[in-house]
Amino acid sequence: MKARCCSVRLAGHITRLKKFLAAFLFTFTLLPLSAQVELEFHGTAETLQAAPFSKDLTLTDSRTAFTGEVSAYAGAASAFVSLSAEYNGVSPERTGLSLGETWMNWSAGNFQLRLGRQLVSWGAADGLVLTDVVCPQNLTAYAGLDFAGSRLPVDGVRLRYSFPVFAVDALWIPLFSPARLPGDEQNPLYGVFYPASVDMGGASLPVSVLEAGLPQTIADGEYGLRLSAYTPALDFSLALFYGWNDIPHFRKDLRFSGPVPERLELAPGYARTLMAGADASVPLGEFLLRLEAACTGGGRYDRSAGETAAALLAGQADEPVEKHKLQLLAGLDWNPSGWTLSVQYYEDLLPNAYGGGTTRPWRKNALTLRVGRSFFRELLSLSAWCYLDLRDFDAAAGASAAWALTDSLSLSLGSDFFTGGIENRGDYGAYKDLSALWIKGIFRF
Repeated sequence: MKARCCSVRLAGHITRLKKFLAAFLFTFTLLPLSAQVELEFHGTAETLQAAPFSKDLTLTDSRTAFTGEVSAYAGAASAFVSLSAEYNGVSPERTGLSLGETWMNWSAGNFQLRLGRQLVSWGAADGLVLTDVVCPQNLTAYAGLDFAGSRLPVDGVRLRYSFPVFAVDALWIPLFSPARLPGDEQNPLYGVFYPASVDMGGASLPVSVLEAGLPQTIADGEYGLRLSAYTPALDFSLALFYGWNDIPHFRKDLRFSGPVPERLELAPGYARTLMAGADASVPLGEFLLRLEAACTGGGRYDRSAGETAAALLAGQADEPVEKHKLQLLAGLDWNPSGWTLSVQYYEDLLPNAYGGGTTRPWRKNALTLRVGRSFFRELLSLSAWCYLDLRDFDAAAGASAAWALTDSLSLSLGSDFFTGGIENRGDYGAYKDLSALWIKGIFRF
């Protein structure tokens, strides 16, 4: 029997959604009956088609989605529900219904309580993860997506208390939600996360990926605390998060048929993590300086290839090693004459891996660029971006043009380009076969 691959779908996901919706509908009835309830309906219908830059014209992405949103207001209480239906012609696992943000909100003086499925955004970085670790990522798609669009909401309770110049946020997430990884071999991204085979002692072995065992009890909950301050000269925040690594690590095992290795098994797992970080935004005339730093413990990284092979051939399971991470970022934004320009420099360090011991280098650094402008009274919007790895010189880049045909209908044409670095190393180089041209249409109502 073929082992099921690791995916983001929690065991009993549909049952969980039904229970959550039932709880939400019950809570919705508790809105003050004496207050006038105001309802707002919004939605989008979106389609995207992406074709690779190659002779093979097979689509790398083909999705059509409908999203409906309902907002309700009654005095100091409010509620929000978002539900999406998607049909995907490339990856069948992505076809179906999904529940987006679904929460209740109460305000009383300086207090605000939000209960339910919600998006939580921390930090000042653009498209990079430092302190913004609360919400997991959706890694099943890439074409035409920005970083914000790849975040998944979490089920939790958020309490906020606001003072004149600062605010405190406390967060509790009872049940862990991992990143959503490709679980369908037809998804072009499947091979990025799971190799079809590995070379072991000169022999090519097939790879099977077991189903993940996820933290499922209330004791496995996640906790966050953030202090934010706002002044004319400086905005800054301090953040602390105790939770789980969203992306799994893999324990490797060789399975033998007699004395001969038959296949390599990957068993995904999740490890506890503790993140402490800070970010700041400083206005400097026409410029905005953004700073962010995060120290994260509990990360798991693969051991060196030689150590892994030696352990496996000796009949031992290969476990990843724990390393602590330090991330630093400095960004500068400028908006001259209607242009939007942004540059960031990023450092990603594993201080206790300086002497080796992992396949990941102890230091990675990158440079990101983003530029955009609107023309013809904002009917036409042009943008371009680039993420350049300064160690291996692999890169991810893209450009797009969006035309507002009406107030409700827009059409976009864009491209995503990935290139391998030195000896095809680097994180962006893994996507080099997925460079594509895409077209997207959005109708908003």
